Amino acid sequence: MVFSSLPFLFLIFPFFLAALLCGSFFKNAAFRNCSVLIISLFFYIWEESTNTLILIAICLINYYGASYLANEKHGKKIFIALIALNLLLLFIFKYSLWCLSFVTDRFIDKNIMLLGISFFIFHAISYLADVYTKKIQASKNLLDFSTYFCMFPHLVAGPIVRYAQIKDDIRAYRASKELFSFGMYRFLLGLNKKIIIANSVSILADFTFSATSPKVFSFMDAWTGIIAYGLQIYFDFSAYSDMAVGLAAMAGFRFEENFNRPYISTSVREFWRRWHISLSTWLRDYLYIPLGGSKSVHAYITYRNLFLVFLLCGIWHGANTTFVVWGLWHGIFICLERLWLEKKLNALPAFFRHAYLLLIILLGWVFFKAENLPYALEYFSALFNFTSFSFSFASETFPLIMLAIGTVICFLPQKYIVVPTSHAPANFKLRHLIFQFLLGCFAISLLLSSSRNPFIYFNF
Repeated sequence: MVFSSLPFLFLIFPFFLAALLCGSFFKNAAFRNCSVLIISLFFYIWEESTNTLILIAICLINYYGASYLANEKHGKKIFIALIALNLLLLFIFKYSLWCLSFVTDRFIDKNIMLLGISFFIFHAISYLADVYTKKIQASKNLLDFSTYFCMFPHLVAGPIVRYAQIKDDIRAYRASKELFSFGMYRFLLGLNKKIIIANSVSILADFTFSATSPKVFSFMDAWTGIIAYGLQIYFDFSAYSDMAVGLAAMAGFRFEENFNRPYISTSVREFWRRWHISLSTWLRDYLYIPLGGSKSVHAYITYRNLFLVFLLCGIWHGANTTFVVWGLWHGIFICLERLWLEKKLNALPAFFRHAYLLLIILLGWVFFKAENLPYALEYFSALFNFTSFSFSFASETFPLIMLAIGTVICFLPQKYIVVPTSHAPANFKLRHLIFQFLLGCFAISLLLSSSRNPFIYFNF
């Protein structure tokens, strides 16, 4: 169930608000946590009724397992065993069928078998690693840990939240009118971004990527399709993160930001400091740095680490060769920038650095969106087919308007952007909340009039 779906908006969300209202009278963390946990399990059962017990089992294994990591004699062995078990579960539920497809000619359905497995396994690994390295103490309260692990705002599509980031909020009731108002604002902001912009431009993107062969498209069609997809995936996923941050804030939890206007970047390195921040920092802290990071005296080890990180980043996104290529695509340009390219770029005017970044990112999205590599390569040929300039989307007025508006929003100067954070929740005015509420009414009317409501990262 996605946050922009009718069942969530008219069933789960009202129950959530009612639970928060009751909690405001008790002002008790245990009552709030219990309410959030019950709603979270119901939220997950809605989509994964048969697999909910697996989620609970993973939660219990990591909770009880972490309590033994302080054992000086066997702590390391237990840590390795728990990490291996989590990775094994991730492999079984997400990659086993994909791997089998390489050794059999039979068609194998490669859809994810356990919704949100990538996210809650990464939550588990970060928790175990932080406990093992003594950055945090293992939780001694099963309700507190279960609330963190199963909390519905981040359960199936992130952002990746570390226990250390919200442990104080879990232990104490810190909800306030200010934080609740901020949460409602961010939730409405995300809802509007998702339904009004992301859903609208997805029509253009899906049209170009659903054709039997992209070779039939003109230069203008192909670029319109990939620009639309670039906007769709940004507004889609950043909207979900907005809604997750907002829902958590309403309950008194402060999530870190997951996006920071990535398309204004001037290098791929900067892009990854702004895009899916919770994933990029997770990979840095729990993979890149443990591998040695960039501290090795041998430069090739640093580049090996970077390639490995982005290879695994691509694999994490999905069981498909296209995601592997997408990850390596980014890894190549990260390495090139580190070697010499970034110095050359810094000597150029800002416009050319922006153009470089957008070209690399948009071309990379071709691999991310395409069903397979042959299709991606055909799409590349359409992008550079200068023999045809016909335009197939002239009748798609509203999606094209949203394409233009979304593009403008991505590049607006910072002074026009009103996005308060959970650590500065008062950074908006009542008129901003009213404006988002009115837009939300329009968004829901669009949702009621159309069954089209895709969510890209729901599949990862």
